[in-house]
Amino acid sequence: IYGFFAPPPPPPLARLGVGVEWKRDALLQFEGAGGMAYRKSAYTPRLTLNSNVIRLPIVPGCDPKKTYGDLYMRGVRGIVLEAFGVGNMPWTKATGWIPWLRSQRKQGMLIYMTSQCESGKLHPELYRTGSLALELGAESGPMMTPECAVVKLMLCLAHPNLPPSEPIAGEL
Repeated sequence: IYGFFAPPPPPPLARLGVGVEWKRDALLQFEGAGGMAYRKSAYTPRLTLNSNVIRLPIVPGCDPKKTYGDLYMRGVRGIVLEAFGVGNMPWTKATGWIPWLRSQRKQGMLIYMTSQCESGKLHPELYRTGSLALELGAESGPMMTPECAVVKLMLCLAHPNLPPSEPIAGEL
């Protein structure tokens, strides 16, 4: 079994038995003045999701125009783009990810970049293609698993005032 791209398991938030033993250090908290921990604001559950999101791992030699076509025309409104390493993707005339992303963004597609790596920081600005994707309006932020990024994008599409690159509930 290969575990190269499996997300690490999160720490348990509580142990359930006769009672509930909370693991306080695993809960989302903010540091206040004088070292006191408090919640910056109450978490507001948002239960509406827009499921018109697709997860696209970049595959070497794959031409997105031929493989995926016009996703926006087919009802997709968000792409979680799984780049290589810290945010790179192929740049060739035969497999033009940037021209394809540009055409999707012009139609209003929301694009969030993540990595195919299990852990580490995302820095697409270090590569030509990553920088171009950011210039087109693709967003990236702290590393999230692709599964988390898909749900986050579904949430952001349903609630346009929520930017994908800002934490909502400790996911970043």
